[in-house]
Amino acid sequence: MRKIKAISYGVGNIGRDIARFMVDKGVIITGAIDLRNVGQDLGDVIGSGRKLNVQISDNADEVLAKTSADIALIAVATAMEKIYPHVKRCLEAGLNVITTSEEASYAWTSSPAIAAKLDQIAKENGVTVTGSGMQDVFWVNLITALTGASHRIESVEGRAMINMDELGPMVAEFYAVGRKADDIYAMIERKEKLPLGDEVVCLRMDLENQIAGLGLTTKSITESVRPIILDHDLPCKAFNRIIPAGDVTGLDNTIVIETAEGILFQATQTAKVYEPGEYDINEWLIRGTPTIHLRNDRPPTLLGTSSQIVNRIPDVINARPGYVTIDELPKLVCKVRSLEHYLTS
Repeated sequence: MRKIKAISYGVGNIGRDIARFMVDKGVIITGAIDLRNVGQDLGDVIGSGRKLNVQISDNADEVLAKTSADIALIAVATAMEKIYPHVKRCLEAGLNVITTSEEASYAWTSSPAIAAKLDQIAKENGVTVTGSGMQDVFWVNLITALTGASHRIESVEGRAMINMDELGPMVAEFYAVGRKADDIYAMIERKEKLPLGDEVVCLRMDLENQIAGLGLTTKSITESVRPIILDHDLPCKAFNRIIPAGDVTGLDNTIVIETAEGILFQATQTAKVYEPGEYDINEWLIRGTPTIHLRNDRPPTLLGTSSQIVNRIPDVINARPGYVTIDELPKLVCKVRSLEHYLTS
């Protein structure tokens, strides 16, 4: 049975775990692309304990032209606009693609033009592209599976708490950590994008995946944001400094989606610097008959992102050509054997 061959496209914190998990699951990595650690052996960079005889290159076009692979695992950015050129070149090289981009998990309403272009390119080349990660199980499939115990649903409500100190200074900047409260309130008044940069509120895509998975129709989408401000100083590991009382320690982003069927979906993402004793939370409430409550304390946000993406590899290779969202893929389960055993052709 032929082994699956893959290209690691982005070898940062998440990309290293993805590559390491692929090796563990019998995937042969034939190429590695990143702007850092150029010329180093991928095995050394990911800590696999052995050489993989794959040198990291900063020339994506050259790697794709010279390397044979079935799929590319892209971990470089969040927004569809930013990942588009990277995904496009992989699809045109005849590779299936899984990206860590949260927006790519359901981009039909947030970036419809880009989603349509990638769908067309993938179909023309007979390959599949999707976005996966932490949201796949914890913010989409767990919730839709639980609705199977419902006789009637009135609303689906969720919240996720994310620690900015764990995600580093760039992400902390996106969520306005350390900014003056008046500046952020002014941005909200001007209806400027928050979070900043290419960061997106992935819970919007998660709710849309849930809605699509339940066969419902989106009627309207409303987004709101609130800066998180404390009345006392707070140490920030991401910036290695103290955030003074009254400055912003993060953002609450809330998404509300009304459906044509009358079921309300809403979720709040709290991304902030934690106070002592706080931790990541994934919590969902399905109101109806019966009402169902789910809460995960300290979910494995970083490792869970990588493990879910690697478990998705055979599902994506098996999927129809085109841009495929999470709701269209099979139920995600742990692939306990070498991944080639799960291919259908």
